[in-house]
Amino acid sequence: MPEAAISEYFYGDEAEQFIYFRIPRQLITDPRFKHLSTDAKLLYGMLLDRMSLSVKNGWYDEDGRVYIYYTVEEICGDMNCGRDKAMKMLADLDTKKGVGLIRRVRQGQGKPTKLYVKRFTTGAVPAQPAPPEPPPFTPFSGVDFSGMQKSSSPTSASRESRRAGVEKTDPNYTNQNQTDFSYPDPSIYPPSPPAGGGSEMERYEQREQIKANIDYDYLRRQCPYDDVESLLELIVDVVSSTSSTIRIGKEVLPAETVKRRFMQLDSSHIEYVIDSLKQTTTKINNIRAYLLTALYNAPVTIGPYYSAAVRHDFG
Repeated sequence: MPEAAISEYFYGDEAEQFIYFRIPRQLITDPRFKHLSTDAKLLYGMLLDRMSLSVKNGWYDEDGRVYIYYTVEEICGDMNCGRDKAMKMLADLDTKKGVGLIRRVRQGQGKPTKLYVKRFTTGAVPAQPAPPEPPPFTPFSGVDFSGMQKSSSPTSASRESRRAGVEKTDPNYTNQNQTDFSYPDPSIYPPSPPAGGGSEMERYEQREQIKANIDYDYLRRQCPYDDVESLLELIVDVVSSTSSTIRIGKEVLPAETVKRRFMQLDSSHIEYVIDSLKQTTTKINNIRAYLLTALYNAPVTIGPYYSAAVRHDFG
């Protein structure tokens, strides 16, 4: 462990650099004091600082209340302002004309005015922040995508990035390009995450990270809500899984390999999977296995898929 270094001595007014004026937080945040100028709030902090001097000098009245002396001339010098501004700041803080943070008692006969600095509290109980609600879970196995197969036109914006000719038709490339997506065998189910795997907060944080990765707000505007939400929950299931392996199609892959691929997904991949689903005419018995495979393969198949679509439209 490194030894503590002892600094040099303080010389001259260097000791003053570690003395600070303190301004109560409520003076800044409470609506009651919003109209009070920043200079007046600083002056209140300076008046509080003077209280320690009063204690040393024994400046108490007959009721034991502490008062201070801080002339207008001293305020002008310390705050580098004119007399009118100093008087206005005192008036803004005063009990009679201002917010009631100080009370001035004139003594007359050339004696300086006594200043009583008041403590304050708003009495309001701060509102307790509501704990974050866990994201709603959509059981993926019960999602019905049958309506998507009946759609005659895409709802996603994925085709905006294609060449102009692609918009003319909705070709079906199930047999040539998507055979690796279709697994009607109902026995192919990926391992489900254990019930006790990870806390709700960890899942919530992972969900928020994935939403950022896939530009969730953009997808919500461009694609059907149920499609986006269901794919999001499936990705979170995979990333949150504590299993050592995950089945993708007919292969059982290391879980970390699958998680890395799923963390690479972005909005274009999600649009691609939704667009592919809409064009698929093959009956899908195991939609979860189908979508897991589609999402896993999306980063490597999206380019060839759209290239084939362009060639078909211009062929």
